[in-house]
Amino acid sequence: MPMQTATFRRREVLKLLFLAFSFIVLSVFVLEVEFFPTAVAQLKVGDIAPQDITAPARISFESAIATEAERDRAESRVTVDYSRPDPEVSRTQRAIADQVLAFLDAVRADADPYLTAADKLDWIQQIQPVSLTREEAAAILNLSESQWLEAKEEIRYVLEEAMRNEIRESQLISVRRRLDLLISPDVPDAEARVITAIAEDLVQPNTFVDEASTSLKRQQARDAVQPVFKTLEKDEVIVRAGERITPETIEALQALGLQQPGTRWRQVASTFLWMTILTAMLGYYLAKYHRPILKSNQQLGLLMILLLLFIGGSRLVRSGSDMLPYTLPVTALTVIVAALLGSRLALIVTLLMGLVVSYTAGGSLELLMYVVLSGFLVSLVVGPRVQLNTLLWAGLYTAISNTIVILVFRFFENNIELLDLLTRLGGGLLGSVLSAGLPLVAFFIIGSFTDMITYIQLLELSRPTHPLLLELLRRAPGTYHHSLLVSNLAEQAAERIGADAFLCRVGAYYHDVGKMMRPYFFTENIPPGGANLHQNLDPETSAQIIISHVTDGLKLARKHRIPSIIRAFIAEHHGTEVTGYFYQQALEAANGDEVQVNKARFTYPGPKPQSRETAILMLADASEATVRSAQPHSAEEIDEIVRRTISTRMKSGQFDECDLTLRDLEQIRLAFIDVLQGVSHPRIKYPDQVKEDVHLEDTGPLPPLPLAVQGAPVASATRNAPPLPVQQPAPKD
Repeated sequence: MPMQTATFRRREVLKLLFLAFSFIVLSVFVLEVEFFPTAVAQLKVGDIAPQDITAPARISFESAIATEAERDRAESRVTVDYSRPDPEVSRTQRAIADQVLAFLDAVRADADPYLTAADKLDWIQQIQPVSLTREEAAAILNLSESQWLEAKEEIRYVLEEAMRNEIRESQLISVRRRLDLLISPDVPDAEARVITAIAEDLVQPNTFVDEASTSLKRQQARDAVQPVFKTLEKDEVIVRAGERITPETIEALQALGLQQPGTRWRQVASTFLWMTILTAMLGYYLAKYHRPILKSNQQLGLLMILLLLFIGGSRLVRSGSDMLPYTLPVTALTVIVAALLGSRLALIVTLLMGLVVSYTAGGSLELLMYVVLSGFLVSLVVGPRVQLNTLLWAGLYTAISNTIVILVFRFFENNIELLDLLTRLGGGLLGSVLSAGLPLVAFFIIGSFTDMITYIQLLELSRPTHPLLLELLRRAPGTYHHSLLVSNLAEQAAERIGADAFLCRVGAYYHDVGKMMRPYFFTENIPPGGANLHQNLDPETSAQIIISHVTDGLKLARKHRIPSIIRAFIAEHHGTEVTGYFYQQALEAANGDEVQVNKARFTYPGPKPQSRETAILMLADASEATVRSAQPHSAEEIDEIVRRTISTRMKSGQFDECDLTLRDLEQIRLAFIDVLQGVSHPRIKYPDQVKEDVHLEDTGPLPPLPLAVQGAPVASATRNAPPLPVQQPAPKD
């Protein structure tokens, strides 16, 4: 998969960091909080001891608190290492000094009669990085030219002498205070004050802390500290009644087993670190290969919710049961993610879930293999098109994988109990059943409460018995038939270029549903001999009626809860094209004056196709309509129509916002020709017809095609089109 190149704005990065941190915190909460504690209320740091608490037995334990304190003391005793003076700092400051002095030269030399002394003082005070008081600025202006030249030389000398020596950040103030000592004794006090005022801000540290060396020494000092052990004798008082509980008290109570907190801080910290590492890995993978998911709040939110649910389910491994850990249906997560977000991401998510389950079980290699192997096997059969038989195969693969892992790890045990083995195998089989069934429930819930779509939902939308399609068939049968032909064209073209062919087919079913609101204004719904309803309307009104089938279709789609990915086919299948025929009529009525015609009233609202699939539909819709209108008699004429259709939309910039390439367009053209030849049944050219065609070719190029459906050809192709006769059916759109 090619790496995504889209970039994130600062606000998006902050949002993603916040979501990542929230996910980590929620994961730790789900994994570590005891929702149903079995022990009595536990003491916490800051509580008051209700009674004397003594050690029930002698114990010696490693005190993490005391060890850390000793390491901190060892680290604090380490001296800081500094690097050698950096000569580049001196060169930089000298260059800055030259710039400052050049600016002051310009101010002093400015003889502009409109420039007052106060203005010059303001200019001098605004210079950076030198900070001068108004008195110091005035002193600079009051110096004579010879004094100023002497002062500049002295400034450079003082700066160079000061920067020769090592200057640390902590020494900067003292070095600046000693600058007076570097000025020649012969320099008058007024000049000396100017020199000091300018030079002291130019003197900067040139020696810095060697972080690498210092950090290494500090770490070595910490590592040299041996763990600190504490010993509690039997009946020794740990905390007396009325005393405040300290972290040391909690540590001692935990070491003695007298306290069983709902969340142990060391365990929580470990879990937090582990989840941070896994989240960073997942985030890096998404940022490199799946940036659209990071930019989609819906997809990213769904992924986080799914992970949190299955992370919560991973707590089954702590139940103490021999069966429950093996019922965890992680492969259901693989199926859901593969269907909604992609198969490759499903593999990564499965691996991360395996690491979570293994960590929760105390580093169990068996459960890691149990989760990862079944997930990887299921990923071989699962893709975006998840059907019922796919789920059955996923359940079967999971059962086989679970059984193999359980048997292999039991094989290495010395004493194998048959009941224990059967219990674990039963848990594995139950987990495989859940892995096949849970995705169905998840798809129903996700499809009901989000705008995401699955293959099963596409199958439902493709059924001819869908209420919206039935209504289209009843009210606009010609449009319904046109949609079926367009769906075949779009599907074949999508398969040629590797786009989502089934999505193209389903999108084509619904792209013209808005025509059912005014069916007889579109040619495919006008019976033979029927009147042209546009002949009594002005061009702008006719254009608005034609264009309205897009907005009407979107309203109907929302009413019937059609997902947005299908609604995109309705909105984008005309892009921002112009209804060329009516626009041309309006221009003729205005005697060709384009100023008098509002072109926006003749333009579809768009947007332009945003995906390859909607772009394919645009071309399929226009090509089918034009071929049906022109009734070509040969494959060459069909090819000419398709070429012209593609060319006009390329020239109008309709493909500027999608990923279609020239190679894709060529494959689409070939697919359209194959299908349209079968639909149009062009006659085979016999020798006499060939001679006749040759004669026609000698007379010049083919005349422009008559205006057909979809507003095709676009404006550039319709300017030469003849007007519609009175009884000619109305344009399709």
